[in-house]
Amino acid sequence: MKPIRAVRSLRTHAPAALLAATMAGASIAAIALPHARAATPESKTTSKTTTTTTTAPAPHSRMLVHVDHRLAALKAKLRITASEQHAWHGFAQVSRDNATAIATLYQSRAAHLATMNAVQNMESFAAIQAKQADNMNKLTAAFQTLYGKLDASQQKTVDSMFRAYAEHHMAHHRKLHAKG
Repeated sequence: MKPIRAVRSLRTHAPAALLAATMAGASIAAIALPHARAATPESKTTSKTTTTTTTAPAPHSRMLVHVDHRLAALKAKLRITASEQHAWHGFAQVSRDNATAIATLYQSRAAHLATMNAVQNMESFAAIQAKQADNMNKLTAAFQTLYGKLDASQQKTVDSMFRAYAEHHMAHHRKLHAKG
């Protein structure tokens, strides 16, 4: 892919990707967020000196910062109005709750992976997938409430975002499976 095309593709698909990732409950984002690992300085005072150390935020807080950035981008793209705030807040809270729940499951899985046998490994992954499905149902209900509050222009925007994201991924999967 040429650099200019990649930038254009990113501009075209980033809002939809943000929305889709939020809709999925941020399971992958909870695990790998190298770009969102902003270090925070922490000062410690002793009797003689003050030292500053850099510590990374807890995994859940990093993930929630990432989710909040995605939600802010979506909110700006949709131009959420004051009358839509209540529905937006419900959707955003479900997004955060879902992301936290999935992050917890992935962290638990990671902590026990070394001692899991193959069956336990599959059961752990099945539990994560079941939680993802449950989360998606909760998020769909919250999004349906928000979608009902959006005006026709906002609905058209979000519909277009979903369609572009789906088309992008369908093309990616066709390309992947064509290599066979």
